[in-house]
Amino acid sequence: MAVAALNDRLANERTLLAWLRTSISLMGFGLVVARFGLVLLTLIVVRDDAHALQLANSARQSTVMGAALLITGSIVALVGWQRTRAYARIIDAIGSRPSLRTLDTTAALIAALGLGLAVYLVVL
Repeated sequence: MAVAALNDRLANERTLLAWLRTSISLMGFGLVVARFGLVLLTLIVVRDDAHALQLANSARQSTVMGAALLITGSIVALVGWQRTRAYARIIDAIGSRPSLRTLDTTAALIAALGLGLAVYLVVL
């Protein structure tokens, strides 16, 4: 593999890592938003007044928004993975291709984690 192709390949892998960092950040923010809904539910238990219904609606909205951010993070991971694969085929069009198994596994695990957490939040 030529030096230019190797540099392109490494840049492509760094780009996937940037996509995955963005994905994990979205998922982390989604968890924070969803946990805020749990704080609101705790306030409902503590306060027994007219604002309880409003707090309950806000708690549901926080959970839905958190799940949406988790799903968005999973989609970002999958899009980054797909783009990395597409560019790897272009970069390595001639010659042998290195294995992408580790990158595939990492992107799949991050996407599955986000989707699993989103399902958990909605079901819980």
